Amino acid sequence: MKNTILLTLILFGAMLTRAQLKTRSYIIDPQLAPREHNVDFQHLRLELSFLPAQGLVKGKATHIFTPLRPRVDSIWLDAIRIRFSSVKVNGKDAKFKVSKDSSGYWIFCPQSLAWETKDSMSIMYECNPRRGLYFIGWNDPDNLSRKQIWSQGQGIDNRNWIPMYDEMNDKMTTEMIVKFEKGYKVLSNGTKLSSKEKDGMITWHYKMKHPHAPYLIMLGIGVYDILQTKSKTGVPMYLYYYPEWKDRVEITYKYSEMMMDWFEKEIGIPYPWESYSQIPVQDFMFGAMENTTATLFGDFFLVDDRSFNDRNYVGVNAHELAHQWFGDYVTARSDAHHWLQESFATYYNQMFEREVFGMDYFNWARRTAQVNSIEESKKNKLPVAHSESGSVRHYPKGAFVLNMLKNVLGGREVYNKCIKHYLQQHPYGNVDTEDLLVACEEVTGMELDWFFEEWVYKGGEPAYSVTYKEVNGLTEIIVMQVQELSEVTGLPVQSSVPGNSVSTADFIGLPGESVYRPAGLWKMPIWFEVHYTDGTVDKKLQWIEMQTEVVKIANPSGKKIDYILFDPNNEVMKSVSFAKSWDMLRSQALKAASMLDRFDAVAAMKDIPVRQKRDVLLQVFEKESFHAVKVEIIAQLAADDDDKTIALFKKACSDKETLVRRAVIE
Repeated sequence: MKNTILLTLILFGAMLTRAQLKTRSYIIDPQLAPREHNVDFQHLRLELSFLPAQGLVKGKATHIFTPLRPRVDSIWLDAIRIRFSSVKVNGKDAKFKVSKDSSGYWIFCPQSLAWETKDSMSIMYECNPRRGLYFIGWNDPDNLSRKQIWSQGQGIDNRNWIPMYDEMNDKMTTEMIVKFEKGYKVLSNGTKLSSKEKDGMITWHYKMKHPHAPYLIMLGIGVYDILQTKSKTGVPMYLYYYPEWKDRVEITYKYSEMMMDWFEKEIGIPYPWESYSQIPVQDFMFGAMENTTATLFGDFFLVDDRSFNDRNYVGVNAHELAHQWFGDYVTARSDAHHWLQESFATYYNQMFEREVFGMDYFNWARRTAQVNSIEESKKNKLPVAHSESGSVRHYPKGAFVLNMLKNVLGGREVYNKCIKHYLQQHPYGNVDTEDLLVACEEVTGMELDWFFEEWVYKGGEPAYSVTYKEVNGLTEIIVMQVQELSEVTGLPVQSSVPGNSVSTADFIGLPGESVYRPAGLWKMPIWFEVHYTDGTVDKKLQWIEMQTEVVKIANPSGKKIDYILFDPNNEVMKSVSFAKSWDMLRSQALKAASMLDRFDAVAAMKDIPVRQKRDVLLQVFEKESFHAVKVEIIAQLAADDDDKTIALFKKACSDKETLVRRAVIE
């Protein structure tokens, strides 16, 4: 009996101890770890010819590599439905075996290979790729299509036409030798070493100086002319175009040289490759692809002056150029860190667009990111740093997070210093999210684990409920975090009152519960502004990190409040509920410095009767310069038949902004 009681007490104690352990919880990512491989591929020489009408590739791939194990007897190559005819390892015939699913081959070395040696492997092969390399127009019976061959390797499609280890965690230098009929241009990665004609065929030879990831290997073949230019720092730039569309070149590639100069200055690292080319192709399935030194993009961006207003290449152009640093120069070690490529490219293309289109354009991109991110979180709470998070989180949400990181670090100068250090620490290498965190901490000495924890490694966004009251010469702004608490969002909490303060502890204990559960609060520095009718303003920056906080702003002279802003200019990603009076909305719509704050005030008028808001909206429209606010006003007045509204619609039909004119028509 005593033994039974003792055993029961021991088990109970163990269970209680386990229940109170502090842990961190994350959503499992199947792509967190990089793929295993037993050799380091260092160089690929690819020799190719084609039978385009048959969609046939004839190739010879020669790999130079070094074993990563003390003994290597066999090597795996990704090669989907590629037909090998022979393989040699170090010049000797090697046996090979295709996998049951035709996804690749095992190569059996004639002799065991040892580490710290340099070895070679040559494969003769043919293939008819269904993905990765595309033959466009060669079997068009009406001869209306352009005739092209082009590649799209991301994520792992180059293995459909190149036998290789096709993963981003092993980089190599590459060269490509392509034999093709005269009359066509051929583009690949790196420097064009030669183009030699013989018997109606031209052999093109391209070679990279620095290593890059396999998915970035590219090929583009078609009928093109080339505009050669260069940046102020001398980077050679080759802008491909269709000969009959020469009049579209200037508008399509607008700002290209300026872009290169701006990126080099902003990032602080010179363009890391030998040259930069851009080539349009027909029937491309995406917008563009940042192949190293050679971006390929859909020819729907090759526009004329008129079409430029509806769809232009500027943002995409900047995005792909940014990738030459973020994605090509430093590459994610695994798909779990894909955001390090797309979020950075998105953020830097947004910043460049700010240079040419203005601050309102930049801020509206951030607002759009916020709206889309909140909608995405209704589906799941996947974080930015997760392979399955999707485009909304990898592109615009991650870009918004980087802008918040910049603010937390202290602004542009210190942020740029951190990013420069991050890049310099990993030239032509692989990175993960921790590398970015470490770089920022090394430069600033700041402890930033909390920021990465809530915004990168965990999902969701904060939701705030804001109210205010005037008490004894004070304006008290009450902020409550009202998002659902979750173990995979925000930060943990610990307090005598559940959910009332953030700390470094990992769990919160709830009254009446014998176990602990995580919570999901955010902490962020947020600005508060109280604007008065006399034109003055009081501002206060305060960290909001408790579930309920009261921000006190002194108003000893009792000035009349005109309007109040919580997080002016929407610097923190969030949803907000802040009920404001009609007078406050009117003043904010007419007077707020930030377009986003003016927009929010107008949007909040949606359910107010037209007769009450008409004159204010008309007044705002006359003062406003940005399309988003004007479009919102048009939507709210769409059913109004007042003469003044009709006059505004007529005027809007000739507005300089296409989106405003379109809103009137629709």
